[in-house]
Amino acid sequence: MNTSSMTTQPDGPSLQPRPKVVDAAVRHKHIVGDGPADGVIWYGNVDWWYHNRGHASTRMATRLAARVPTCWVNSIGMRMPKPGKTDLAWTRYWRKFKTLFKGLKRDPDTGMYVYSPFFVPLYSDFGLKLNATLLAIQVRIVRWRLGIKRPSACVSMPTMTPAMLKLSWVSVVFDRCDDFTTLPEADRASVAKLEEMLLNASDHAAYVNVPLYEREKDHVADAQLIGHGVDFDQFAEARPIGGQRVATPDVLKDIPRPIVGFYGGMDDYRMDRDLMIKIAKHLQPKGGSLVLFGPAQMDLAPVLREPNAHHMGQLPPQKLAEHAAQFDVGIIPFFQNEFNELCNPTKLKEYLALSFPIVTMRLPAFEPHEDFVYLCDSHDEFLAAIDRALVEDDVELAKKRRQAVAGDSWDKISDMIAKMLEVQ
Repeated sequence: MNTSSMTTQPDGPSLQPRPKVVDAAVRHKHIVGDGPADGVIWYGNVDWWYHNRGHASTRMATRLAARVPTCWVNSIGMRMPKPGKTDLAWTRYWRKFKTLFKGLKRDPDTGMYVYSPFFVPLYSDFGLKLNATLLAIQVRIVRWRLGIKRPSACVSMPTMTPAMLKLSWVSVVFDRCDDFTTLPEADRASVAKLEEMLLNASDHAAYVNVPLYEREKDHVADAQLIGHGVDFDQFAEARPIGGQRVATPDVLKDIPRPIVGFYGGMDDYRMDRDLMIKIAKHLQPKGGSLVLFGPAQMDLAPVLREPNAHHMGQLPPQKLAEHAAQFDVGIIPFFQNEFNELCNPTKLKEYLALSFPIVTMRLPAFEPHEDFVYLCDSHDEFLAAIDRALVEDDVELAKKRRQAVAGDSWDKISDMIAKMLEVQ
């Protein structure tokens, strides 16, 4: 549905296949015999208590918790927020400090255990070694408290790798959700070394992004392209095609329509703030609103100065569908940058299940769905695409969007992860 051809980003990552260098000497210590894993430690890439809980990693981990005791270890990060350079740096310091004292808790909604580890926010060689020792001690205690004798590990955050390697596991899976070497302000060389270490140490690597999978599939003992799932029934039922709109949640009842919306984590290296401002301004003459749901990892004040821009905060995953169903157009206003080139947002399939028009910046993960999505290469194209999307009246196209993801499910994806982790 895009009007321009794909452009190659000059500063994008090299996607040439790497040579196979899997080294048995750096593989993790295996627990063998006596059956499958009886629990999972998931070294997470977000903090459960304040980050976006709609991430693919959290969707898979919470489903594993229905099978065996599963503990999500909150992220220790991989860069130090820098006041004056990083958005909301002091806010990030404070909220992480507060979660350090939560210890081990069980999430009442999912039954998953969540552990907030004590660590030192240093990412030098010394800091990584120190945190490896600290985390290994804490995770060993957590495993004992939960009665897990044959644990498997899933690692989403490379800075957790040295800690994971200090313990023994039935199986280790690298949840390869992003290329963290492209994360702004992170030490690229150090992160690359950690990712290389984790690729070598893992029994399996699970990929959601095709170019990243192609680049590394010969660089790990077993690489599997798992993609994303979607809670299809939940999203499809929230927005009947061609029928009466479901009841409007209270927080949106007074928001003028049309509503152009986004939900998910909002980070300064991922979201294009200038584009969001332009969208809000563009909607003002139409009487429309820009609505944002999700935790703010960036300074949204310049966007919210527009009178028709609204930030509603974070929603629990089970509430996403009923709120997003109120969007007239769903948007993904991402930068076309090196980090996003290797991303694959879970929200795209959820948007498709909702069946409304979708406007995004052009990125590789979105191109397989270009028949159902307005792909854009500039701010002007994005605004023009919103105008087309707002007047779209095509029931058959809406049905095709929904049908494109009808066979996908998080349960299917979680079955694949459980098999890698040797969980029954």
